[in-house]
Amino acid sequence: MRKVAAIIIPALLIGLFAAQFTACEKYVLPELEISTDTLIFSAQIDSQSVFVHTNTITTALPENNAAWLHADPQWMDESTEVFIHVGHYVGSTQRTAVIAVKSESLQKNLVVIQKADPDSL
Repeated sequence: MRKVAAIIIPALLIGLFAAQFTACEKYVLPELEISTDTLIFSAQIDSQSVFVHTNTITTALPENNAAWLHADPQWMDESTEVFIHVGHYVGSTQRTAVIAVKSESLQKNLVVIQKADPDSL
C-alpha cells in the first residue's frame, strides 16, 4: 500500500503542477483596423483624427523621422481615437509621410499629406 501511495501522490502533484501552466492561457488573434488610410491637411497648423480598432498593444509612429507630424496617443491597447497633429508648413510643394500603425504581426499604414503653402507658390 505504501508503494502505491509513494507512486500515486507524486504523480498527482506533478499533474497539478503542470496544469497550472496550461489551464487558462488562450491566444487571442490580433485585430487591427483604421478608419481611413489617408489624411490631407492644409499648410496651416491642424489636427484630424482616425479611429484605430485593436485588441492588442499597438503603436502609431511616423516613419523616417517625420518630425512635422505627431500621433496622440502613440500607443494603445484597445480601440481608440488617435489624433494626428501637423505643424505649419511654408514649402512650395506638398509633403507626405506615413504613420505606421503596428500591432504584433499586423501593420496598417496611414498616409499623411500636407499641402503646399499658397503664399509660397
